[in-house]
Amino acid sequence: MKWYILVVMMGMFSDGSQDIFVYHQPELPSLQACQEYVYVESATIRQQMMMEFEGKQIEQVFCMREDKLDKFLKVIKEPKGIEA
Repeated sequence: MKWYILVVMMGMFSDGSQDIFVYHQPELPSLQACQEYVYVESATIRQQMMMEFEGKQIEQVFCMREDKLDKFLKVIKEPKGIEA
């Protein structure tokens, strides 16, 4: 199973959502490999996210298994229902 890095940025929009970023590369072979990669590359990840999100800070970094990431991305892409 492949593992990916998911970054959640600080700050929340009025609808309760937050900016996220998914690293599709590298594809890591295990949770341990993912955690080690994030630890070693933390300064680079922080710099990339500051550029991508115009100075916003990182709130949290997750290592997610491919199947869990797919489910997560489907949930956040579903249109929100309109309440009457």
